[in-house]
Formats: sequence, C-alpha cells, structure tokens
Amino acid sequence: MKLKQDQITGIVLIVLGILVAVLINQFKVPFSLSYPGPKALPMIAVIGFIICGAGIFWESTKSKKEEPVFLMKEGWIRVLISVGLLALYILGMKYVGYLISTPIICYALTTLYAKGSHISKKAKLIYTFLLTVIIYVVYVYAFGLGVPTGELFW
Repeated sequence: MKLKQDQITGIVLIVLGILVAVLINQFKVPFSLSYPGPKALPMIAVIGFIICGAGIFWESTKSKKEEPVFLMKEGWIRVLISVGLLALYILGMKYVGYLISTPIICYALTTLYAKGSHISKKAKLIYTFLLTVIIYVVYVYAFGLGVPTGELFW
C-alpha cells in the first residue's frame, strides 16, 4: 500500500504533536487553571496538531481521487527558507527579543509567501506591525505573561 502525501502529512503532524507534548511536559512549571503558565498555549497547539493530523490522515484514507503533485521545486525551496527563517527567529528571540525579531521575521515570511501577488510594501509593513502588536497585547495584557527581551538588552 502506497501512502498518499496527505496521509504522510497527517502522520507527521501527529508525530510532531506528540513530540512537542513530551517536550512541553518537561517544563517544571506546574499547570493550574488559575495560572496556566508557559505550558498552556503550546499544549493547545499540540492538541490542534494531533486533531488536524488525524483528520487529514482520515480524510485522505477515505478519498479515492487522484493525488495531485505535492510541491514543485520552488515550493520546496520556500519550505526550506521558511524553516531557516524560523531558526533565525528562535535565535533572534534569544538575543534581541520579541519586539525586534518578530517584525523582521514576519515581514520576511510575508514577502516570501506573497511572491506572485501584488502586495505593496506598505501593506506588508502594516500587517507586520499589527500582528506584532496584537500578539504582544494578548500575551502581556490578556494573559499577563512576558515576552522575551533578549540577552543583549537584559
């Protein structure tokens, strides 16, 4: 039996979800309803990964239609660039913090995935600014959590 690409995607999402759940459970901060701590949002994402992965796998298994081409060369290049940018984002969060690294990486990803579309630089800058501010406000004011300030500024 040959696995379809959607089935592989579903399996990868499930495995990643389980792997991240194991890593999250290594946090030494207790989880409580009064203060969910740093485990809450990643655990919600893990549950989403596992549910979506299972759904993608199940739907692909039920489907009898022909499978289209998954990614062309340009798509794979974008995936690799995205992974590289996310690795830079992790380093950026560690050294320069959220407020500097998030807009830079967000703008880079927006530019990467806007190829072929006619989106102005102004629109991308507004989107980047709004996304950064919204996430900041949700974390700091709604959840009462801090964002990384970076080792260079701490």
